[in-house]
Amino acid sequence: MQTPSPQILQEVRAFAEEIAHEAGQVTLRYFRKAFEVEHKSDKSPVTAADREAETVLRDRILSRYPEHAVIGEEFGEAGTQGSAFTWVLDPIDGTKSFVKGVPLYCVLVALLHEQRPIVGVIHNPALDETVSAAVGMGCTYQDKPAQVSTVSTLDDAWLLLTDPADMARYRPELGPSLYGAVGNVRTWADAYGYLMVATGRAEIMLDPIMNLWDVAALKPIIEESGGRFTDIDGNDDATGSSALATNGLLHEAVLGLYPT
Repeated sequence: MQTPSPQILQEVRAFAEEIAHEAGQVTLRYFRKAFEVEHKSDKSPVTAADREAETVLRDRILSRYPEHAVIGEEFGEAGTQGSAFTWVLDPIDGTKSFVKGVPLYCVLVALLHEQRPIVGVIHNPALDETVSAAVGMGCTYQDKPAQVSTVSTLDDAWLLLTDPADMARYRPELGPSLYGAVGNVRTWADAYGYLMVATGRAEIMLDPIMNLWDVAALKPIIEESGGRFTDIDGNDDATGSSALATNGLLHEAVLGLYPT
């Protein structure tokens, strides 16, 4: 499979960053304001901010690239089905945090080529932080090169989680060994945790349950910053139902903690 040219990658990466910021501005109009919270069939919250931000993303993409496909958390599929290029959108990753006024929610924008993520953007509107990457072109944080940490022992590592209760629900056998082996455990992460790993401020981030729109942007960002990204079981799956990101040096050590 041939990766699009550096010129194309540079173009779509810049565009992805641009629209992520635009969607982020939409969310800030609602953040810490009064708004209605609804619940979807899976009991996850959704707000007008989620829907309006995704609409902005979709409209901008299909205006610029009408031959591309789009998949978003709130409105599903659109565009040219069967296209080699598919944009994957999560207008607010961390809606529960957003609803509570916690400034760690993010806008996620990814571009897949033949189902492989080639561009990823994590934008945190409330803190005005952005990390982005394109395959073979490195990762940037605030437009400067991003690099994972060089921590090489688990007892010095920071482990980030979105919700420890998810570990108890979906992978209860993993939690005790992980929590006991690392130096620090922190939560509230969502996509912001992967931004932290990519910028060297944490060493491990994992989620035992994910959707395509949660995970698609992450692999280019982690790998282009020098880390390693797999599913939680160590499979090299960029669009799977779980995620494990590390600085690379600790990936096998984390997997080695799992009960056999």
